[in-house]
Amino acid sequence: MGGLVAALEPALARHRGLWLGWSGRAVQGIEAPVGGLDETARPRLAWVDLPEPWVEKYYRGFCNRTLWPLLHSFPARVRFADDEWELYQRVNEGFAEVAAKLAAPSTTVWVHDYHLLLVASALRRKEHEGPIGLFLHVPFPGPDVFSLMPWGERILDAMLDYDLVGFHTPAYLENFRQCIGSLSPARLGDDAIEHRGRRIRLRALPIGILPEDFQEPPDPKTAEEVAALLTSISPTRLVLGVDRLDYTKGIPERLDAFGRLFQLYPEWKGKVSLVQVSVPSRADVPEYAEQRRLIEGVVGRVNGEFGEAHWVPVRYLYRSYGRAHLAQLYRAADVGYVTPLRDGLNLVAKEYVAAQDPGNPGVLVLSRFAGAAVELKDAVLTNPWHPDGMARDLDRALRMPLEERRDRHGRLLAAVSRTTALTWAEEFLAALAACR
Repeated sequence: MGGLVAALEPALARHRGLWLGWSGRAVQGIEAPVGGLDETARPRLAWVDLPEPWVEKYYRGFCNRTLWPLLHSFPARVRFADDEWELYQRVNEGFAEVAAKLAAPSTTVWVHDYHLLLVASALRRKEHEGPIGLFLHVPFPGPDVFSLMPWGERILDAMLDYDLVGFHTPAYLENFRQCIGSLSPARLGDDAIEHRGRRIRLRALPIGILPEDFQEPPDPKTAEEVAALLTSISPTRLVLGVDRLDYTKGIPERLDAFGRLFQLYPEWKGKVSLVQVSVPSRADVPEYAEQRRLIEGVVGRVNGEFGEAHWVPVRYLYRSYGRAHLAQLYRAADVGYVTPLRDGLNLVAKEYVAAQDPGNPGVLVLSRFAGAAVELKDAVLTNPWHPDGMARDLDRALRMPLEERRDRHGRLLAAVSRTTALTWAEEFLAALAACR
């Protein structure tokens, strides 16, 4: 969410916009979503409180146990429940009702992500006439996976009430087109979809970061804390992983491949350490608690199998760090180890590139199944489903000569600087305005 905030705050200020979102509160004693507004905040903020019983079925249920695994192509983790689908519809209707009270019928509305796929349809029923856009920050699967959804055709039909639907990569956009072609009566044109007398535009617009934010010198306290962590693994070389704790991030697979490195290349024993930062996420969802236990088990196994009295191969940190801390960790890392099994984009990969010392940069080892791989082709692209292959790619990254590292980093930094958080937001809003 940090990247989204950085991208949207300047755009909201420039267009005098209003930010509406869920407050995160599960409120007792209410029977429907309730809105609130803070006109003094900059940007102006509005929120929706949800009834306590709704949060379980809407957020923990349909959003996190149905849409999230389905859109990331993990069908074995998907759960379909009629009552959760019912609550998803009611929450989307509630958001639309609050938005309709806050915005004139001609106002531009920009909706974000899979939690609110039905909002445009609800707003149209309330006679909203202004342009409505949707940006999906997650992958979109092909029809073979999406068709598993019992309500897939209804969701697609509601998504076609948007004027513009944006995706991070052309592949996700094409998957959406194929789903429309297979599951919807809408007509596919060369550059638009025609449905019920309307034209719906699609765009692939990868979100970026603000590179300069990761190039600032640290304050003394931050520098001291990072130095202490680096001293604890000295004199070994640093491989760094930073992820929200989620099964899509491939953390157990990454740890297994790191252990495989020492089996295939035993000369690295005692010479390289992995620091894995896992940011707590959705701790109240059972699948995520299970994932944490799995990761901690793999960490223990790798350390037990390969560790020595003077060297612990993996340092596992279950906590979050601020941007200043992360920038220093990125810069110190010989390898940025970014290997999700499937990811909408992955801003950590871009942050790692932006933070590097151009004179002596580290190497980005990036999953080819991260959306960012489309832009960051000069990373060492790896297959996180193949532990031997990932171990070989780690070895290659650790041995890469300085000249090649500089050459790759120059091209990667150019790509990161070309599409920033600011250009992404302005391009989407310009494309949405052009729809009307």
